[in-house]
Amino acid sequence: NKTSLSSLLFLANFKVDDIVNTGRTLQKSVKQLKENGADSVYAWATHGVFGTPNNDAPEKLQATEGLDYLLISNSVSLDRPLPDKIRQLSVAPLLAEAIARALHNQSITGILNLDEMKRTAERYDD
Repeated sequence: NKTSLSSLLFLANFKVDDIVNTGRTLQKSVKQLKENGADSVYAWATHGVFGTPNNDAPEKLQATEGLDYLLISNSVSLDRPLPDKIRQLSVAPLLAEAIARALHNQSITGILNLDEMKRTAERYDD
């Protein structure tokens, strides 16, 4: 019994975006994915811009049925706790590696290539 790639993608769907501010676009995407058969929906956004006064997006996203979790970086400072569905990832190791590579005249874009990371004899974040 063969399983097609499209069948696998409908089991777990991923929504990737650069910024989440109000959360409306993400909520619409989650709803659409679930209506089209997604079992799980995970979202990633580089910047979670939730710091403006009266921004209730984190609470709305927490209540969004069908969203398993949203992963954001800590590139934007937040002065409040985030609900369980919103997880924050530190960009510090990535920035440290980029700075070290620049200082040693190595490829910074190579950080994005996992094969190159394995071949690189020396890493600077270890």
